Amino acid sequence: MTIASKLLSPAIIDQAKKEGVLNALESVYAKAHYARFKRVKWGRDFFDGIQFGDGSLIAVKPGQFNRLTLVALESDTALA
Repeated sequence: MTIASKLLSPAIIDQAKKEGVLNALESVYAKAHYARFKRVKWGRDFFDGIQFGDGSLIAVKPGQFNRLTLVALESDTALA
């Protein structure tokens, strides 16, 4: 299990629905002092993400109808 999958809890997902994805991502970053911001490419566009020491990421992923979601990825090579 990666750091990103451990940190992306149902509470964080609920916070993203209530306060917005970017605010939830920023609160995870503020609590995880061992992470760094990373630009993540989905298709032709770049979105925000956080990369941890083991290479895993929590990234903002675009969805249908301009909805954004948070996803946990094992590495940046897992991107579509």
